[in-house]
Parts: sequence; C-alpha cells; structure tokens
Amino acid sequence: MYYSLKGDNELRLYDFLGVFFFYQYFINYRIISQEISNVIFFRRFHYFLMYCSFSILLTLFFSILKNRIMWFVQSFLYLYHMWVFFLGAVFLYYHLSSIKRYRNILLFIILLIIAVGIVVILQNIGIIPFLWSRLYEISYHGFLSGTLGPNKIVLGMTMLISFIFLIGLNSEKKIKTNKILLYTGIGLAAICILLSGSRTSYVGAIFFLLYFFLTKTGHFVIFGIIGGILFLILINSSSIVMDRISATLEDRVAYAIDGPEDLTSYEDFTGVYDELGAGRAELHMMYVKYLLNNPFIIPFGRGFNNRLGVGSSAHNLYLSLINEVGLVGLILFLRWMFSFMVIVKRKMPGFQLALNGLIIALLITLYFGEHLYVYRPLFGILGLFMAITVLLTIPLRKST
Repeated sequence: MYYSLKGDNELRLYDFLGVFFFYQYFINYRIISQEISNVIFFRRFHYFLMYCSFSILLTLFFSILKNRIMWFVQSFLYLYHMWVFFLGAVFLYYHLSSIKRYRNILLFIILLIIAVGIVVILQNIGIIPFLWSRLYEISYHGFLSGTLGPNKIVLGMTMLISFIFLIGLNSEKKIKTNKILLYTGIGLAAICILLSGSRTSYVGAIFFLLYFFLTKTGHFVIFGIIGGILFLILINSSSIVMDRISATLEDRVAYAIDGPEDLTSYEDFTGVYDELGAGRAELHMMYVKYLLNNPFIIPFGRGFNNRLGVGSSAHNLYLSLINEVGLVGLILFLRWMFSFMVIVKRKMPGFQLALNGLIIALLITLYFGEHLYVYRPLFGILGLFMAITVLLTIPLRKST
C-alpha cells in the first residue's frame, strides 16, 4: 500500500503488526519489562533503544530549525520499526518454549530461505519478472533480488545471515533437521550471496569463513567438500545462473583487479579499495572532518537518524552512530553486539561458531555500511535469527 509523506512510501505488514505488538507491550508492561531485563542481549538493546527514543527529540529540534519536518516523520518511522522488530524478537523468544514449537519454526525458516533463493534464481534466469515498482527498477538499474527488495545489500546481508544461521544449525548435533532441506538452503543462500552483487556481503562472508576455518578446521573441510559438491550441482543445473554469477562478480569486483600485484602492493591495493569502495573513503573522511569541526556533537550526537547537518550517509555505522547518538549511543550499541559473544554456549557448541562468527562478520562490515541501523528488512531478519540462535544455546524453558 502506498502513501506519500516523502516521495513514494509503502505501508508494510509489520507497520500494522507493530500496533498489536505495542498494545501487548503496554497492557503487560511490568511482566514484559521484567523478562527483557532477565536476558542480557534484550536488556542491552533495550538501553540503546530507549536512548534513541529520547535522542529523537534532538532530531525534532533540528528538523524544525531546518524547516524539514518530514525528516523527523521519516526518522520517527525508523524508530517505530526498530521497536517493532525488537518486540517481535522478544515475543518470539518467549513463544518458543517447547521443542515442538522450536522445531516447527526452524523448519519454517529453512523453507522460507529456500523459497526466497528459488525466487531469486528464477528471476535471474528470466522466469519470474521484476517484482517491484517501475521506480525501483529504474533506480537500481533493473537489479533483481526476489522478495527482499531491489537493494543489493538487503539481499546480500540477509542471505549471509541465513547462510551462517544454517551452518550453525548443521553444526549442532543436538538439533535434528532434514539434511536435504538444510543443505539445499545453504547452497541457495551461497548462490544468492554471489548473485547479490553486494561487496559488503562478500567481505562479511570471507571473514566468517576465515573464522570458521581457524576455529573448526576439520568441520570446515568436511563442510567445504559437501557444500562444494552441492553448490556445483545447483550451478550446473543452469548455465544461465553461472553466467549471471560470473557477470555479477566481474561487474562488482573483478573489473578493478588487473592481477595479483593489485592485492599485494600497498599502492595498488589502496587504489582497488578506493574503486570498490564506491566513494566510501571520501564519505568517511567527510564525517571525520565534520565531527572534528563540531566536537560538541561527539558526546551525545545530533539526534536519532539526523544527518541534516552533514548531508549524505556515512556508509559507516560507527561514524553514523557518533554523529547521530554520540559516543554514548555507540558504546550502548557495541555493548549489545558483544553481549552475544559472552553468552555461555557450552550446551550447544555448534551454535557458538555461528553466533560468534556472525558477530565478527557484522562488526567488520559495519565499517562499510549501515545495514543494522537503517535497512529495516535486515534489522528484522537479524532480530529474528539472533533470538532463535541464542535460544538454542540455553535449555528451552517450560511453558508457564
């Protein structure tokens, strides 16, 4: 459903679902708040979210000052969606209080990943048409990303999170899943990452696989053999998919690399980075200079999602957080991220690989983008997977 506040906007299903979430939150405020405080990663993100909610008053002030009230409205919608995804993760976490519910949701997620992967592949071989509006098709040069929207990073990072989640599920021997579906999902997620053209996702995948190799070398070799065979089967089933992957990698990465010396020579490597970074280095320096010239911003920021002073996005979450919610907000956000790494995972060691590897990959890719903070589909997917993954690391609670 479309409406117009600032250009072409869309009402999504979770816009309506959020009203129900907030209703449940307020009528059960005392119980839900206590449950949030009992779980470290919910408690820490709640601190960050509350800080952002107060900080948006600064956004309102600057929006009025700059006569850009629609900027505040847009920022308020971002904040609303962050609350919706957070509450959704909390409710899901406590809903999955039995083995039966847990296995059902795991199967459902695997099937969804497979379905999205099939849609992406069918789009790329020309069977399914472009699913989004003509405006998106023009803006993103006809880029195809199935059901997840036309932005490269949304497809790439969603499938990277899915890929890591499924590897963790495969590594955890205590959780019984259909191996055919599981490996199909892993293979499709890998293909979609390659088809996405998201260089940030490529970097995240490389660092996760490196962490996988260093911490679980034997499992990595076995996974590599099985995954490689299945990947080749999926690729060879359609030469069009292979051609699309080759064209995407050439268009997004390989064109900037003439030879091995480009990756070994410092001068050549920095040139490759500048080319592949699509101007990110300049944006980073612009933000650094802006913050140094306006040091009063650094402690507390200019307000949630407020870029009215500096202009364009930083494409760097750390700089964006300092500009918007200050060092205080950055520290609160990082405390939340690191909380997933301090959880005791002895009962489910397979998921320690997935969860720790995911956090490392995300902390690195945050340098190149703002996908956890701005891209709403990714925030929803991340909240969902983290709630489910962490729940696997502790005994399931009995229903009350």
